[in-house]
Amino acid sequence: MKGSHHIIIESARLRYEFDIKRNITIIQGDSATGKTTLIELLSDYRNGRKNGPVRIEADVPCEVFAGAGDRWREMLTLIEDSIVFIDEENRFIRSKEFAEAVKNSTNYFVLITRESLPALPYSINEIYGIRTSGKYHFPEKVYHEFYPIYGKLPEQSAGTKEVVIMITEDSGSGNQFFNSFFVNNGKCISAEGNSRVYSTMRKQDVGRFLSVVADGAAFGAFVARVIEYARKRGKTLIYLPESFEWLLLKSGVVTDKEIIKILEHPETYIDSSKYMSWEQFFTELLENTTKEEIAKHYQKSKLPPYYISDSIRAKVLQILPDELRHILEIKND
Repeated sequence: MKGSHHIIIESARLRYEFDIKRNITIIQGDSATGKTTLIELLSDYRNGRKNGPVRIEADVPCEVFAGAGDRWREMLTLIEDSIVFIDEENRFIRSKEFAEAVKNSTNYFVLITRESLPALPYSINEIYGIRTSGKYHFPEKVYHEFYPIYGKLPEQSAGTKEVVIMITEDSGSGNQFFNSFFVNNGKCISAEGNSRVYSTMRKQDVGRFLSVVADGAAFGAFVARVIEYARKRGKTLIYLPESFEWLLLKSGVVTDKEIIKILEHPETYIDSSKYMSWEQFFTELLENTTKEEIAKHYQKSKLPPYYISDSIRAKVLQILPDELRHILEIKND
């Protein structure tokens, strides 16, 4: 499935309205925030009471797994091109088997859980809470909307004389690119994977300024602990773009009008049955659009020298957050 889908679920008293645009959306939040009620409304609708008090407005079918138990595998084989809502009582969502089922699925999944799901590569931009707008009383409606939980990440600035340690999630192209800026003081190290970013942060000298760069498109399961530690630690900057490949494409290293259109609305082009996360799509896109020129042919494991030339680095710097650009500029002086 592709695209962004606008969903309205309402009863006489309640209304939920939101957009789903990736294969995995996470809804978090404490008790009494409307998560369970959302599942109950969907269950009422799907259990044959379509002419009753619950109304669903959507351009694709909305399905719900409530108390599915071991039947979830069979149920999922019967569903295609739909948005599937599953709450945290279905503990199978934490399993590697479920992650495999999500892979190559034609469905989008909305998972309601307070726990992280490390088996699934979900985006930091698709983790939401449910907010109630207004103070209404029965019989007026209570309007529920989703809001991004990690919309604002810690940002700080390093002084010109500070020693900076940069941590990148990967050891390949992204690490090689950012490492090219550290010609004087400071260093750029790899965490060797998104699950190890937190532990790598903890090993660094707390007196030194720390900058962390990781692929936001698949960092959702790890972002909470990283952000919490960064806020306690201080002197830490977190930058989580979609992916390093997205960063290169966004900077204009490939001059193609079609690329600009894709970056404006990626959800229109990314098929959930082919790409488990947007990072995979952007990697393939960059590889395919540069394969005709040997010097520019992008490789994830080993970055061609073209991408660390002064002209390309200058383009990337222009789209980085001011704080990160400042760090890289002073480390390259």
